[in-house]
Amino acid sequence: MTADMKLQQVLEKTGLPVKQYEYKGAKPEYILINEEDERGIGHADDRPQAMSLWWQVHIFAPKESDYRARKRQVRQLLIEAGFTLGSIRTLYEQETETMHVVISCNITENIEE
Repeated sequence: MTADMKLQQVLEKTGLPVKQYEYKGAKPEYILINEEDERGIGHADDRPQAMSLWWQVHIFAPKESDYRARKRQVRQLLIEAGFTLGSIRTLYEQETETMHVVISCNITENIEE
């Protein structure tokens, strides 16, 4: 299973819509994902043996929701699935009165030959 498939599967356990880059649905709470950084690692014979993949997980929720509980849930799901957590930022988008949590996470994907 590729890293993006694994991330999608893990985040779907929240019961929220999970999309890449853009959500066009009507639910007020949803998750977007996007690639943040990708690098070859574990070089041998002048080739990377694996890829270090960094993702951003964006949780969008109304300001009156329990977005902190949702953040803790996603954080725990990622850890249990083998992702390493990076920075976690919580932002408030005044125009839409929406909380926006950005979780940076990393996983290593072996290169198949």
